[in-house]
Amino acid sequence: MTDGGTAPATKDDIRMLMDEFGKMWQWKANVDNQFVDLRADMEKWKKELKDHFDLVAENIRHDFRAANREEIEVLKDGHKENRGRIVALERATGLAA
Repeated sequence: MTDGGTAPATKDDIRMLMDEFGKMWQWKANVDNQFVDLRADMEKWKKELKDHFDLVAENIRHDFRAANREEIEVLKDGHKENRGRIVALERATGLAA
């Protein structure tokens, strides 16, 4: 017996401890691999999300550009129509310069 009152470790005890340490390190390696896979999945998801956002933003920009052009055309057409009416009203009321 040793001074601590316990029996010395046997080769089987040491082998059992080494097996348990091996299992622990294997578990840690598996967890580390899962984190690496998770990070890769997150990066892929982030890229897909950014690409989708860019596409939606580009579509909105094109839609607004087209709507702005249409609004300008409507205003021009309305201005032409109103100009003729204004001239006619000015002539009728004697306000034409």
